[in-house]
Amino acid sequence: MRIRVFNRIAMAAIVLMTAIQAISCSGKEEESHIPSPDELAASHQGPTAVYIGDSITWQWGTNPREISKDKIVIPLSPLPSWLEDKGNNVKVSWRPEFFSLNNYVDKGISAQNTTQILARFQSDVVNLDPHCVVIMAGTNDLAQGVSKEQIMKNLSSMAEMASNAGIKVILCSVTPCNMSYSKLYNPNTKGAHILKLNEQIREYAKSKKFTYCDYYPALVAEDGLSLRDEFCLYDKLHPNPDAYVEMEKIIKPIIEAVTK
Repeated sequence: MRIRVFNRIAMAAIVLMTAIQAISCSGKEEESHIPSPDELAASHQGPTAVYIGDSITWQWGTNPREISKDKIVIPLSPLPSWLEDKGNNVKVSWRPEFFSLNNYVDKGISAQNTTQILARFQSDVVNLDPHCVVIMAGTNDLAQGVSKEQIMKNLSSMAEMASNAGIKVILCSVTPCNMSYSKLYNPNTKGAHILKLNEQIREYAKSKKFTYCDYYPALVAEDGLSLRDEFCLYDKLHPNPDAYVEMEKIIKPIIEAVTK
């Protein structure tokens, strides 16, 4: 009788130890599991896309605003559809609805170079937990004499920071600028440098399996270097709202493809 009782106790102990070991092993597996990039991408709770860059990104999503006619470098007659005559001022209508209607966030800041953009990348992109990031920067660096090597180092740091957080990366070409305007403010015209930088961005994106968005062909003039006249803002440098309409046609399908 005592032997039977002992055997039953021993069997119960074995069953209990087996259960404990199973629970323990299960817990260890959960603790050691490293989410895949696809699992990370699916877990994002933030906006569909964050656009980060300089003034070319910033003005894209800004609300309508008035500027003094004294600040207009070239005559505007007749006024294009995105400008409204307000006496001493003109009212500029940008494209904020493109961002609000598509769950995009605009994090462009005027005049910034890639070093400054990189410094805020964690707070302005990663902390927002977006599904993807659209990075477009470098034109101010070129105007300031920053080397392409340093620009690429900064862009790659942004891209890899996003990728490590499971955020899909879209790297954009630098848009063409108006050559005559550039000569007024910088003795070294930027057009040829932009082409070389864009090629480096393209090759880097390819090597890392990031997505490259090329705005350049849709915006460039016949000289292959400057911004087309019909896409120039009144300052003859920045893209105007009509240019952004063309850019939207290019970038939106790309975002839809990488976030589906």
